Amino acid sequence: MPAEAVRAFVALPCPPGLCQAIAAAVAVWREMSAAVRWTVPDRTHLTLRFLGQAEADRLARLDPALRRAAAEVGPLELETSGTGAFPGWERPRVLWLGVTAGPALPRLVEAVETGARSAGFEPEERELTPHLTLGRVRDARGARRATQAVRGWKPETGRETVTEMILYRSDLDGGPGRGPLHTALARYPLTGERPS
Repeated sequence: MPAEAVRAFVALPCPPGLCQAIAAAVAVWREMSAAVRWTVPDRTHLTLRFLGQAEADRLARLDPALRRAAAEVGPLELETSGTGAFPGWERPRVLWLGVTAGPALPRLVEAVETGARSAGFEPEERELTPHLTLGRVRDARGARRATQAVRGWKPETGRETVTEMILYRSDLDGGPGRGPLHTALARYPLTGERPS
């Protein structure tokens, strides 16, 4: 764990097959519009809990709860569930691909939230909309064509298995036009076995 406070979040990594589908689609959409800052596919993830600025002691207190949560849930089978936009399609700011993973995903989110609160993080008030961010709209008018393409996109992927949860550090300057850089601080295997 880092000694200084870092911007941090807990997430599931994007499974390889789904990341490849996103990369192929983003390559096409990038040609349609520069008015969207498209995701970097190898940085794509499903955020379970944004922690904000986190000191080393709080991350250390959170670690056992994350380890326990991941061990109890086991591997997750992600399926796509259509595209969406925050706050909505009329004035999109974030374009995303929804995912589902059955009842195990809400259980994992709840366990992560409980651990975060017990480690001293403020409660998360917003309900989770499980998604993978595809892009952030800079100019809605310039992004119309690409936004419509995203809205109609249905990736041809089946179920994809995720076998770990990751605590990430997020540095906001990941390079020109590339968005934040995410570095794994700790990895938690989704084993489905209660730790002893």
